[in-house]
Amino acid sequence: MSRLVVQMQTSADGHVEAADPAVQWQVWDWGQNWPWDDELKRDFNETFRAVDRILLSRKMVEEGYIDHWTRIAESHPDEPDFAFARKVGDAEKIVFSTAREGGHLRWPRTRWAAAGLAATIARLKAGPGADMIAFGGTGFVAALAGAGVVDEYQLYVNPTAVGRGESLFRSVAGGLRLTLVRSKSYACGIVVNTYTSAGQVNP
Repeated sequence: MSRLVVQMQTSADGHVEAADPAVQWQVWDWGQNWPWDDELKRDFNETFRAVDRILLSRKMVEEGYIDHWTRIAESHPDEPDFAFARKVGDAEKIVFSTAREGGHLRWPRTRWAAAGLAATIARLKAGPGADMIAFGGTGFVAALAGAGVVDEYQLYVNPTAVGRGESLFRSVAGGLRLTLVRSKSYACGIVVNTYTSAGQVNP
């Protein structure tokens, strides 16, 4: 059985998206300037070593996720810090959409999900393969949490409070109990909390 890992940046007050888009709350906004410290970069890349499939929302793909990291990988072909970008290109990528399939996906090793969210992930987990990791906007990741299909949450807590914003767990009915399995702080101010799901509070 493979696992589904969700990795999200959050604010110190628990939001994954600020209500005010002008609030610059992330230490790293995925741009060219990468102010994470070396230890966090190494640990971040280590996560990808156990991954062979990446789950993405249609919106994330259309907004340039694959194109961006393909360019980054090409411009840093031998740098260990950017091993994760090369993995984005090499891994199988499965794209989820609430609309019908939108035709051919032009990226190699990229395909549409064959069925709905829960059914597709159950089939992927039961089949061969290493861990899967999911990236997407708040809506996609909240849907994964709400469907109860996430095995591990890796929350990258930034040292900024945003006041108001979106919750990763907005679609979870009845609450969700989490088990903290690891917590590590880094020199750049990020704290990575890793949780497994212990089930609903009120099933």
